[in-house]
Amino acid sequence: MRQGVFEERLEKLAEKLRTSSVDAVLLCSPANVYYFTGYKGGSLYVISDGTVILFSTLPVSTPIAERIEIIEKLGRRDPVVMALEYIGDRRMSLGYDSLSVEAYQAIIKSAPSISMVAFKDTVYELRQVKSEDELSLLRKACENASATMEVVRQVISYGTTVADIRRAVAENVYRSGAELAYNPRISFGDDTFLNLDSPADREIRNGELIKIQIGVVYQSYVAVLSRTYFYGDKPPERLVKSYNSLLKLKEEVRSSIAPWSSAISVYDKCRSHALTLGLDPSTLTHFGKGVGLEESEPPYIRAGSADIVRDGAVVSIGPDLLVPGRYGLSASDIYHVSADGLKPLTDASLELELV
Repeated sequence: MRQGVFEERLEKLAEKLRTSSVDAVLLCSPANVYYFTGYKGGSLYVISDGTVILFSTLPVSTPIAERIEIIEKLGRRDPVVMALEYIGDRRMSLGYDSLSVEAYQAIIKSAPSISMVAFKDTVYELRQVKSEDELSLLRKACENASATMEVVRQVISYGTTVADIRRAVAENVYRSGAELAYNPRISFGDDTFLNLDSPADREIRNGELIKIQIGVVYQSYVAVLSRTYFYGDKPPERLVKSYNSLLKLKEEVRSSIAPWSSAISVYDKCRSHALTLGLDPSTLTHFGKGVGLEESEPPYIRAGSADIVRDGAVVSIGPDLLVPGRYGLSASDIYHVSADGLKPLTDASLELELV
């Protein structure tokens, strides 16, 4: 990250506070704390006047150590409790991003003068628009994920196990200087529609589907990519039709998204399109989501979403199709939202058949 980026983010957050009815915000999500400090851990207390205090039970390393106050109490179990002890009971409006039930109840009990206000959506508004620095890191993660998925295509043959694929994924990801966000999610055969990971020693058989999702982390930024492959002589016609319909729906979602789109309007439009393609919307997962410091973050393209897709967002598009008793299909890709349209950041082959 370029010098000064975290200071700029903190100033934008303080400005949001000054233009709201909230006096200060307590951030507990590791991703949110990292976004504003470069340190993934602890709790961050930001006041509208620009005062910033980072509470941690571990030694802190942050590029803005001179800009903020750091309170370390090594050995303490919960930095949230440390923050609450510091804030005390005072008449104020306190925003928060995520709190455990226990922490929320503790605030209500020990600090009745504090008015708690959910502030998560405001923080995500700031995080949704990716800077050039962030885009550069996301591109690296996406390039790694795409290259790794191509390696997977080459690895699969008769008798290949889930463990074989996981090993190939891990070797390629780590060799490229990235990390795995989680253990690759791999399903064979019937497990694809059950949406379950197949056992590590499960072998691929002729005429089976393979559904794979990998998450790659490059310097804290996450790319998630999924693909479905058919191993065998020729996939059934019904399967090919379903897969092609899924790709058409994915393209409809992509073409429907533009800067400042309403997520629910995109979802409603694409849900109607799914019906024209002969797809039952009840068998589809959400149509898209944001990615960045987390594998899943706003904007969410799904029923009931109140999100707005902002200019500069990075989104993963590609609903999963789960047909009970038959199969599960997935083919997601990542795009950068701009006024010039959605630009793909992943490019692994979408061919269903493994040659």
